[in-house]
Amino acid sequence: MSADEGAGTLVGRQETHGRRYPGLLERIGFLTTIVTAIFVGQWMWAESDWPTIALWVVTICGLPAGTLLLGEGVARIILRIHVSGD
Repeated sequence: MSADEGAGTLVGRQETHGRRYPGLLERIGFLTTIVTAIFVGQWMWAESDWPTIALWVVTICGLPAGTLLLGEGVARIILRIHVSGD
């Protein structure tokens, strides 16, 4: 490749740019799931009558996994809305 051509794509194809991905909206959704998990954890420890061992297991394993799954679900919904808008 000569200096006049400049940098291009790997196979020289034409690429078009689409709309910007709503990354900020995805981050807000993930932060909302984290805040929700915090409130659920506070409710579990303060007002539920669960045994202490169950509270520890759910706090250490269940809430983080649930938060991750819910956040990923929100991100996929946002992606589906973004893709269907094209």
